Amino acid sequence: MGVLQALRRTPGALKRAPGLLVPQLIVFALLVPQLLLQSSYPLVSTLYSLGISAVFLLVTPFIQGGMFGMADEALTTRSSLSRFVADGKANYLSLLIAYVLLLVVNGVIGAVGVAAGFGAFLTHGSIGTAFIGLAAIAGLLYLVVAFFVQFYGQAIVIDGASAIDSFKRSYRVVRGNLLATVGYMLLALVIGALSGGVYAGVSLLASADAASAAGLPTLSTPLLVVVGLLAAVIGSVVSAFLLTFSVAVYDELTG
Repeated sequence: MGVLQALRRTPGALKRAPGLLVPQLIVFALLVPQLLLQSSYPLVSTLYSLGISAVFLLVTPFIQGGMFGMADEALTTRSSLSRFVADGKANYLSLLIAYVLLLVVNGVIGAVGVAAGFGAFLTHGSIGTAFIGLAAIAGLLYLVVAFFVQFYGQAIVIDGASAIDSFKRSYRVVRGNLLATVGYMLLALVIGALSGGVYAGVSLLASADAASAAGLPTLSTPLLVVVGLLAAVIGSVVSAFLLTFSVAVYDELTG
């Protein structure tokens, strides 16, 4: 019931805080050049992607903090970009530390999984079976970590938790609301999958090779720009909705 209530509250929150779309729109707009360059200039597209990834590593905690703060306020009243800036600054360090810690943990788990996968590919018999088991354990561990710490950002911004305590807080919230959390994740996956299909279809038009392989016409440069901007708008709306939904769910689960 709490998850459905959160879903009902989300559109109203976005209506009271349309500024939630702005940060996401900027992020997706920064990805448009990569989308447009991937067919004609693949090397430039790759280099641009690496540069943007480095930038996102530094600015993602600020964006998270600002949007969580705005979404939390918008659940009850109007919110603006001034709240975004204030919460982004106030929670940046804690979110950055938590974000990096999570990247390190996931990186270690991913490295173990990849190494085990190669081991399973190169060996046979009982050793190969052991490597397969290790890869499966790594994959399961990754999912478990992602499941239980998914609310760490909300815990930092909304409850004022520290980087380490945010993981503990998220774990306690999820553990105490397992069925509701699973229901939330399933809803979020469905919404993400539906919007992802639309986004993928729009992105397909931006790639001459992919469009040709699918029997679609190759677009001119102006139309490619329009398609890229359309993809950015779709992505920003869905991302803002899902982020606000996650905050509403956290609010419902924590009372």
